[in-house]
Amino acid sequence: MSAAVGAGIAIRRLDAPVGAEITGVDLSQPLDDDSFAAIRKAYAEHSVIVFRDQQLTPAQQIAFSRRFGELEIHVLKQFLLPGYPEILVVSNIVEDGKPIGLADAGRVAVWHTDLSYMKAPSAGSALYALEVPRNAAGEIVGDTLFASTFLAYDALSPAMKQRLTGLKATHHMTKGYDREADAPATRVRYDDSQRSQVPDQAHPIIRTHPVTGRKCIYINKLCVTGIVGMPESESDPLLEEIYAHCTQPQFIYRHKWRVGDLLMWDNCPLQHLAVPDYALPQRRRMHRTTIRGSVPF
Repeated sequence: MSAAVGAGIAIRRLDAPVGAEITGVDLSQPLDDDSFAAIRKAYAEHSVIVFRDQQLTPAQQIAFSRRFGELEIHVLKQFLLPGYPEILVVSNIVEDGKPIGLADAGRVAVWHTDLSYMKAPSAGSALYALEVPRNAAGEIVGDTLFASTFLAYDALSPAMKQRLTGLKATHHMTKGYDREADAPATRVRYDDSQRSQVPDQAHPIIRTHPVTGRKCIYINKLCVTGIVGMPESESDPLLEEIYAHCTQPQFIYRHKWRVGDLLMWDNCPLQHLAVPDYALPQRRRMHRTTIRGSVPF
């Protein structure tokens, strides 16, 4: 279903449980207030919004993203785009023996929520596709999956909602990277200085969206180490049960990338997973801007 919102902009709900495509807009140009208000409303309603066939400079991506809020500078400064610290390079490309970007997007195949280990996790991200990998048959690979934890929360039994309400989970920045001592040399490594900047955080498992007021489930397998005040023998199976619940097919949108895609996702009610079905010489290169968020409640 498509809805015209004026000025040639149309919003079409995707044939998926979550997400919408927005057409009739050139993000390289400044948007009038009414057009941006329609986009922001669609973002809050659909959690994932997709703009196809964009041609953006780094400055233009930053300018559009900044209208949603203050932008964050990622702790892995070696992967920031030179001259544009607001942009994190996401890529598997290696030049002169060094990765040009954060290659773990797609290499750590674990459902996660970006920067959940921060006191105020990011509100959302905008990822712009410059190069997308293809297989030997010419088919695009490296899809990204998004699971709606709004829908997952709504589908919980009343008893499970009651059980989870009031509980907090501990989020640890490098949990997903610490466990693999034999990981390849290209795998991202956090040094002691980077670790010290981000202490563990405890966030509510049932989170309230700061804009819509809807309830969602806010845990993820990449960063959560346990439930506060609960023994591991009880915490671990409960977490595994909720992880499996959140990532059921009926809650998922699968995005197949095209060069020129600008995709934005709401970090509060979504988990995502980059499918690692490609490797060099299949190249993936994207630019990510990240919108600063608020303390979960």
